[in-house]
Amino acid sequence: MKTFCLILLFLGLAVTGIEALNDFTKTKIFFASFNPQKYYHKDILVVNEKIPPMSSSSNKTSWIFYGYCKSDKLKSGITISKSTVENQNTSEIPIWRISSVKNKIIYRRKDNIVNSPFSYEMRDYWMTPILILSIIPSLFVLINIRRKKRNKSILEKYIM
Repeated sequence: MKTFCLILLFLGLAVTGIEALNDFTKTKIFFASFNPQKYYHKDILVVNEKIPPMSSSSNKTSWIFYGYCKSDKLKSGITISKSTVENQNTSEIPIWRISSVKNKIIYRRKDNIVNSPFSYEMRDYWMTPILILSIIPSLFVLINIRRKKRNKSILEKYIM
């Protein structure tokens, strides 16, 4: 149990440090996905470069599009599955942005629905807050283990 708590504590502190360096981008995206009507706004990615999928056998194979956003000329790229972009104009792709996150773009699915905060597609964004929040219980467990060990050694001293 002690090893597991130490690993959680280390991962939580490392993720917190990385998020602090990146202005808590993943955490902001995760919390914005709870209320997309308030935080998401439309933009258009003007595509300069298209990279087709390597294999055409799978429907999950992704296209990569690089370009810039019309609103503020942010240069960025996005990965979209092959089935989503078929029979679409791919020179200008409608995207979604979050006002508090300046350097990240998000693509809604074919039916223009935002992925739920805990969906598989959002796993990069919900794992970060979970690891950050895991610092607190792991610290409590480590302190409790240390307290029990100290009490046990004091008790053994008095018995001898």
